[in-house]
Amino acid sequence: MKKALFATVAAFALATSAQAATIFVGSWDVYNDAAESWDSVPPNGPLAYTGQEAAALLFGGIASDYTISTISDQVSAINNSAWYDVIGFGGEIFAQDYSNKYLGQFYGPTSGFGSDNTGAASAFIRDNLEGAGAINFAFRNSTGTVPEPASWALLIIGFGLTGAAMRRRNSAARVTFS
Repeated sequence: MKKALFATVAAFALATSAQAATIFVGSWDVYNDAAESWDSVPPNGPLAYTGQEAAALLFGGIASDYTISTISDQVSAINNSAWYDVIGFGGEIFAQDYSNKYLGQFYGPTSGFGSDNTGAASAFIRDNLEGAGAINFAFRNSTGTVPEPASWALLIIGFGLTGAAMRRRNSAARVTFS
């Protein structure tokens, strides 16, 4: 009886496959009215975000849940890059997890910044890129165990056979004791 139940569960587990899915969840313009202004928190500036951190902030979850693209909302076009605004410079494309933050967390300093692309960078800030079309596309990576339709059929049949075997065994036991 236990063997039949174990065999049913084992067959279901083997027929169930782990499938990874990458789905488009949304996009944002790096220059964003919902973001803090670059000069709103002198002298260090507001928090800076990598492309993945900005996606997690906007769409929920954690940064590692996301893949970012600068091309389009098509999974086939993912380039693992994001648009960033670099303080004192403007727009630049870097890796989706690129992190150049003043003091490890800020988009600053808000004074005395350079005019090259070595300043602090953020993928979500209200600064230089208004109307520039620096759009980041976010894709959520999810892995889950998804039972195949045939797996459900196997599971139902297996439990049915296990139940029938238990009933037959119980009927035989009653006859013996009568």
